[in-house]
Amino acid sequence: MSSILGQSEPQVFACPKCGEMINTSMAQCAYCDAPLDPQWATWAANAQATIASAFNHANNIMNVARALIVLFVASFLPFIGFGAGIGFNIIFIAFPILVLIWFPKYHWGLQGIDKNQEDLKQARKRIMKASIIWGVMLLLRLALTVVAILFLS
Repeated sequence: MSSILGQSEPQVFACPKCGEMINTSMAQCAYCDAPLDPQWATWAANAQATIASAFNHANNIMNVARALIVLFVASFLPFIGFGAGIGFNIIFIAFPILVLIWFPKYHWGLQGIDKNQEDLKQARKRIMKASIIWGVMLLLRLALTVVAILFLS
């Protein structure tokens, strides 16, 4: 990040010695007095920002999956059912696209970042849970389509 004057703004990262969150403007940790290499600190801050971004995007994908449930139920309600059904269809198609964007960017594409870092593990779990919700919605949608075809025949 850069400020209006073109100078870099400090970014945060975990101290390699004590694990406390500090920023890149520090020459040593304020908690344990460990010396900090400025290049390493910048790399660590960028890695921390990438991990936070992966976690936030995973939360957004989970929210999309939850919206699928709400729109599916709302599609059976009078007056709003048609609009909810359209919204369901749009989000249903968008969901796998979001997941296909997330994995190359935050799982396969991470260079030098430990994929077993706790926030990344939680993000992957959220993506998997959201994918299960999407799969259940797919099965419900298929079952209702089959029932409708059989009923209308």
